[in-house]
Amino acid sequence: MEDNNETVTEPVVDEPNQSDSEAALADPGKRALAAERRRAAAAESTAKALQARLDELSAAQLSKEEKALKDASDAEDRAAKAEAEALRWRIAARNSISDDDAELFLTGSDEETLTRQAERFKQLSYKPSTGNYVPGVGNQPSTPASIADRIAVAESQGDHKTALTLKAQQLSELARANR
Repeated sequence: MEDNNETVTEPVVDEPNQSDSEAALADPGKRALAAERRRAAAAESTAKALQARLDELSAAQLSKEEKALKDASDAEDRAAKAEAEALRWRIAARNSISDDDAELFLTGSDEETLTRQAERFKQLSYKPSTGNYVPGVGNQPSTPASIADRIAVAESQGDHKTALTLKAQQLSELARANR
């Protein structure tokens, strides 16, 4: 059989003399040559199909790798955003800033900027007192205010009528005292 393979393969290599050698072959040689050509053609088409499938799988594998890289990148982005959000809420809580104010005013992306924003917000924000405080209320003076003090207060407030009335009262008291 080895001798048949050598005779069969030699005509395939030497194509210009192929028709001459086919004529010299007997019927079994022609059938073996035709079978070898069919096998070679089938092997070549199988090789082409396998290469196409390999290229297709490589492309699919590459797209899977690209998808995995994109998913990893997206996960990293979400984690960074979550860390920044947690930092913002932690600084807001530390500085007693309401949720609405934190969303509106704490816009920094790093801890230093957020801390500076929170401190500045605290400085500028209105701090309601625990109640109304009027100095002197509830404390009754032991002596009533003098007429001179009352005149000074009326003049400082621009109440000229009251100031004139008090001055007239002061003059009448001075006149009574001098009699």
